[in-house]
Amino acid sequence: MVRNMMAELEDGGYLHQPHTSAGRVPTEKAFRYYVDNLAAQARIGFEDRAQIELHYSSAARDLREVLRDTPRLLSILTGQAALVMSPRLEASILERVNFVRLREKQVLAVFVAEKGAMQNRIVDTDRDHSQDELDRMARYLNESLQGRTLDEARKWIEAQLREERANYDRFMHEALSLGEAIADYIGRQELYVEGSLQALEQPEFSDRAKMRELLRALDDKSALLELLERSLTHAGLTVSIGSENYDPRLASLSVVAASYATGRTTLGSLAIVGPVRMDYDRVIPLVEYTARALSRLMES
Repeated sequence: MVRNMMAELEDGGYLHQPHTSAGRVPTEKAFRYYVDNLAAQARIGFEDRAQIELHYSSAARDLREVLRDTPRLLSILTGQAALVMSPRLEASILERVNFVRLREKQVLAVFVAEKGAMQNRIVDTDRDHSQDELDRMARYLNESLQGRTLDEARKWIEAQLREERANYDRFMHEALSLGEAIADYIGRQELYVEGSLQALEQPEFSDRAKMRELLRALDDKSALLELLERSLTHAGLTVSIGSENYDPRLASLSVVAASYATGRTTLGSLAIVGPVRMDYDRVIPLVEYTARALSRLMES
């Protein structure tokens, strides 16, 4: 009976035999069926939930520090490589812009969003500015930009710089140029990766070729950012198994990703990258719960 069942599963594409002396192993199709029908019902354990809640319990922690520590937490809990993408500030509502004179011809430009997210950049200027001048520039920009998203603010600044008045009004031009410098800079995404060495302890990566493949994939930050960006197009959790991944370097891996948000605005995403036969029962609820906890932190 068992032999007949195994034969049926093999005929259905759920099992395959890598070579004649090997036993049958589940295929990607089998893992997909399992994830869709069984693993999705798994629930997070009390200890894991408590550890995640403790991680996000300190409201006074710097947001960057929290984001940096999140993949470390996920990697420890799952034993796999973990990724977290910083919030996409294009959708963040601007609360204010500040400019601080650091030294001659050098200004610290600060962007503060409504939810408290803060980004700053040191900008070199063509001429020196007093702090009073910088304060007036910040007031000018805040009068027009407050309440806009970063993307809207950037487009407004670009439109104003194209206006004829900006060519002869030095104050206006310099204020807009400073605003443009910080808006362009903070539109960039940051990626935090942890657990590469832990992932290598999985038996699949005892093969040197697969080990190199994993390390190359985890070292390509632009490709990983694109991976997480793609997960943002789907609400909630996504699981990509093996060849379902668009990047051929991830063809022997699975990616479990979930987005985090504030209200209806999706800000970023986090993911676990590991072998196709990873423990989905454990990984899926951990990723889902961590994304929800991070969303609550963003809204607080």
